[in-house]
Amino acid sequence: MSTVAVTGAAGSVGRRVTRLLAERPEVKAIEAVDRVRLVPLQVGGEQKVTCHQLDVASTALLDVLDGCDSVVHLADEPGRRSDAEQADRILHRVLAAAEQVGCQHMVLLSSALVYGARPDNPVPITEAYPRRPLPELGYARTKAGLEQAAERWAAGAGAELAVLRPTTTLSERGVSWIAGALRAATALRPEQLDPPVQFLHHDDLASAVAQVTAQRHIGVFNVAPDGWIGSEAFRTLQAEAELRMPEPINDAWVRVARRLRSGAVEPGLDAYVAHPWVVANDRLRATGWEPMFTNEEAYVLGTPAPMWRTVVQRRRQELLLGATGTAAVAAVATAGLVGRRFLRR
Repeated sequence: MSTVAVTGAAGSVGRRVTRLLAERPEVKAIEAVDRVRLVPLQVGGEQKVTCHQLDVASTALLDVLDGCDSVVHLADEPGRRSDAEQADRILHRVLAAAEQVGCQHMVLLSSALVYGARPDNPVPITEAYPRRPLPELGYARTKAGLEQAAERWAAGAGAELAVLRPTTTLSERGVSWIAGALRAATALRPEQLDPPVQFLHHDDLASAVAQVTAQRHIGVFNVAPDGWIGSEAFRTLQAEAELRMPEPINDAWVRVARRLRSGAVEPGLDAYVAHPWVVANDRLRATGWEPMFTNEEAYVLGTPAPMWRTVVQRRRQELLLGATGTAAVAAVATAGLVGRRFLRR
């Protein structure tokens, strides 16, 4: 049985991972770490989780990691996702603390964005494919840099490293940063851009992290449902939320219209809308992991109803209620008119 530390335990993925690890018989105890206050978690009447509210950059992290067999690094602050230096400092602090206390297994959450999105990408991409993040997208460059730093640490410390590369992640309780950004990028696009796409539910990502951690796997693992959504199927799913444009409209007008509709699009994301970057999950499945949600299910659960459709539905209700009210008033008025005529007679 092992003791596992989880950084970023209060996050969307961190909460799920902590609970799933607590349910695993291979895990004896969990040290949950986050800058915000954590709610104590009890699973099956057993208190496996100890909560620590602290900054991972503090020296107190050494005491938390002391005695841990694995560290799951999920710490990710929304305001610093494009700050490569800050993300690098945080990771190096965690790696240094792990090495100092003799923790020999690290699980790092990365992203399938590190493969890049190019016309020559294979479909699907396996873990053997090289990292080729697009230089225009800071988030992808940052993730690739963190992977390289963790690999250097593992080689130097003689430790084991597992890297998980999830595709676009979302769920009914929220979307990842990249999912929200890609949604804005695909909200208005030229007719000719239709690469295959994938969508991963947060629960499936968390179960993948828990699986790799509890069984102490090493290496790179793509995280995605089986297969992907083709252009026709995705057009059907997005039919109510997407405004498509005819082919003659050039890219400049598309970018202008997209910003007007959804705000500024993250630089570098256009390529991820135009070219394929779907990944294979065979290596992760070989560990015994199975996705609970399909691509289509994850997309539907994580995509709110379009604003215009909500407005239309509300307007229909108002019109229906208005019509009902008008009919009632007319009926009362008619009854009054008939009554007055009867009295006159």
